[in-house]
Amino acid sequence: MKSILLILVITLATVSGFGQLEIREEIEEANAELSMIYSFSVKYSLTILKGEGHEQPAAIDDNGIYQIFLYTSSYRSGVARHELAHVYFFEYLRSEGLNPDEIPLWYHELIAEGFQNLHTRTRRPELRAAFFDFTEFDRRYPQKTDQSVFYGAVSSFAGYILERFSYRDLIRVIDEFSDERDISPAFVKVFGSSLGSMITSWRLIVLLPYSPFLIGVVLFLYLLIGRREKYWRKFPLDLRSLEEDKETKEKGIQ
Repeated sequence: MKSILLILVITLATVSGFGQLEIREEIEEANAELSMIYSFSVKYSLTILKGEGHEQPAAIDDNGIYQIFLYTSSYRSGVARHELAHVYFFEYLRSEGLNPDEIPLWYHELIAEGFQNLHTRTRRPELRAAFFDFTEFDRRYPQKTDQSVFYGAVSSFAGYILERFSYRDLIRVIDEFSDERDISPAFVKVFGSSLGSMITSWRLIVLLPYSPFLIGVVLFLYLLIGRREKYWRKFPLDLRSLEEDKETKEKGIQ
């Protein structure tokens, strides 16, 4: 009890008042919404610190004891929703008899980004995100240099799904996963398409705004190669000179 009070005192002493109020309002709204989606409530402790601007927000699952750490210095709208979505998903997995570690890491982030996207417009990801295989990261996060493109790809894919299906459908995938222990067949049962085909469709949509540029590059290369070929065709092949070169080489060898 004393340790809890100590944490509370430190928290109140270190946070920015406006940032704290904004975060608490956001997380209370998210809690009410998630309670309706999952039909249960989760107990969690929220620690809000000022930070120095480089700390990462986190949702920690300590065997069903949930802690959320947020920082006002690096706070962005939607982050509190993201972290609380992790907590509810942890609890849901336990209610289904699943260990959170059994679910691919990227799907945990898809659930969190999806809930964040319900109230935040998904930004168009950078072009590199369309070619980034985020499903590769099922047990670990990418290196720091690739984390931005990882989250951009996951967020964009979540937005693609939510434009066509509901957030509850993302959760339903786990109901099917609990039987198959495989994400792709679960996608087929819930969405009617495999994970791979849905990712391909998403990539095409991401690349669509870039298509005029890509077509221009292909056309430029085609014309460039064609002009070079046309240029060299102006010079007829002199077979006599080739025979003379061959004879000269043979004499040199002798």
